[in-house]
Amino acid sequence: MRTLALAALMALTVAPVLQAQQGQMRPRQMLQQQVMQRYMTNYREQAGLSDEQFDRFRQVVTESTQRRRDIELRERELWRAVEGQMRPGVAADVDSLNGLMDALVAVQQERVDLARSEREQYAEFLTPVQQAQLLIATRRLQNSIEQIIRGRGPGGVGNP
Repeated sequence: MRTLALAALMALTVAPVLQAQQGQMRPRQMLQQQVMQRYMTNYREQAGLSDEQFDRFRQVVTESTQRRRDIELRERELWRAVEGQMRPGVAADVDSLNGLMDALVAVQQERVDLARSEREQYAEFLTPVQQAQLLIATRRLQNSIEQIIRGRGPGGVGNP
């Protein structure tokens, strides 16, 4: 769930900005962009990032977001293909399933490689303390997103 929440968080940055520039933004996307901007601004202030550090931070986030979206798209396509093989009453193609399952593992490895690459890129311009602050800020945002999804967070169904 946390991986999904982080992916959702990172996916919030690129598309809304591009769509806003093209004048095609919907209300939900505008809200997502506002949440992401607030998150990034709060992190910038908390970590005391310089303008240069913040520009690099946004660049890494933007590039990583696109890569993460590509990975997620491939993963969804693979899962659809696996589910298509597992239809009731139809014999699954074992060779195809093996290839699909291997591809799913490869996608998971890509996700790990991306996280490692992000960490290495952040290490080029963020101090270890700033990197830890980023992890904490991201984790808190993920937890908030999860609570909202479950209906227990701000604006969730379980709250007055």
